[in-house]
Amino acid sequence: MWVKNLVKVAAAIAVLGVSVPVAQAQFGDRSPTLLIETGPSDNPEYRRMTFVKYLNGTSVNVAYKAYNRSEFSQVRDTTPREVVMECAQGRASSMSDLRAYERKEAAAKRSGKAPEMAVFCIKNVTGWEAGNKDKYLDPIFNGMPYAKGVN
Repeated sequence: MWVKNLVKVAAAIAVLGVSVPVAQAQFGDRSPTLLIETGPSDNPEYRRMTFVKYLNGTSVNVAYKAYNRSEFSQVRDTTPREVVMECAQGRASSMSDLRAYERKEAAAKRSGKAPEMAVFCIKNVTGWEAGNKDKYLDPIFNGMPYAKGVN
């Protein structure tokens, strides 16, 4: 769902005459390589924020910042090279990693604790558009509002 909104934002920007690269699933129905970082927000209106970075080999092709699940802003990438290399050449985050994060973050939110930084690498997931996109991304985005002012 959030990727559809991201594509809509890119299309709207393109109408204004600005070119915005948008990564799509590659090699049939496989996920792009995504480096996702989430942690405490720099905006007091939001508890947490998330960066989604589309990798092309060992480079960040495009990066977005989100405070909620429907509004993504393209940002300049400042990811340390070693973090990008670890995702590009290392192991992908497992569903177990994602679910463990989801449980830990929900518990922290319930107890009033600040969110902790977490980094995930999603790559080569088959059936991406056929349902695995939500399966892999929901544990990371759960707990974030759907849109500004909507919890």
